[in-house]
Amino acid sequence: MKCKECQTPLQVERRCRQVRLKCPKCQREYHIHELASELDSTMEKELERFSCIIYD
Repeated sequence: MKCKECQTPLQVERRCRQVRLKCPKCQREYHIHELASELDSTMEKELERFSCIIYD
C-alpha cells in the first residue's frame, strides 16, 4: 500500500488506542477507514495482527 501523495510504502503505526497508516517520507497519516476499500493483501495481513482497531 502506497502513500497517495508521494507513492512511498505506508507503515502501520500503533498508538495507545489507535492504529494509523503513516508515510515515513512525507509524514502523511491515514485513518484505516480512509483506505479500507483500497487495502492490498499485504496490508490486510499486517493489520490482522491487531485484535482491535479503533476508528476515529
